[in-house]
Amino acid sequence: MTQEEAWYFRHNGFHRVARPLPRKLVARLNAVTDEQIATLAEPVVWETGTTSRMPEDVRRLSKILARDPVYLEAATHQIVLDALAGVLGDNIELLTNKHNHIMVRPPNSAPVPWHAGEELYEPTLITALIYLEESTIDNGCVHLVPGSHLRPFTKPRRPSGDFRRNPLYRRSLPVPMPAGGVLLFNDCCFHGADVNRSNGSRRSMTLGYRAHDSHDVLKDDPEKILVRGERAYTGHPHPFPDPKKGKKT
Repeated sequence: MTQEEAWYFRHNGFHRVARPLPRKLVARLNAVTDEQIATLAEPVVWETGTTSRMPEDVRRLSKILARDPVYLEAATHQIVLDALAGVLGDNIELLTNKHNHIMVRPPNSAPVPWHAGEELYEPTLITALIYLEESTIDNGCVHLVPGSHLRPFTKPRRPSGDFRRNPLYRRSLPVPMPAGGVLLFNDCCFHGADVNRSNGSRRSMTLGYRAHDSHDVLKDDPEKILVRGERAYTGHPHPFPDPKKGKKT
């Protein structure tokens, strides 16, 4: 990520990575996902209103990082981490207790309601969407409200109401993406997705990343995977150094 791209990210809250992931990697991701759906490997989130519990009713596959190594390979790909470093710095952690799923979004899949994932006062968390299939307006691409992570006012993180009738819809920007594309956004931004009106699915991995806090002294957190850099404590040293020691006379 260039300095200009990082500046736009900080003001607009999102960034479309220029380079997609390699086609062979995307094909492997889809092959493993096909298997996970066919076998109904838990944990699974089903489409609202379905009772048949068939593969075509799978809305989301949860806990993907523990399902197959190919998902972690994609999550730690250099293209993804290089872009994240532009806003998170050199020490990056991948969360396993936030996101960590694939949205399958079969035909007629219900909207993803408007929401902001984090509160404004919480440490910056970056959501990465890695697209296994092309995402279009027709099949329910994500809509983002640019700059909403900078709002100086409180607002419910999960406003109620119809997707298209909500005022956030009029303020939002649809973000179509190609297969293999990577979309990053500040999780405080309001976002959602419309109905899938196509005849196919709209698969995307959803992952959460944050910078390792310089004052975070917990270095072995089982819910976080260090994917770049180190977990170094760079806060105030203790005991405090004696300014007289080492002073030249």
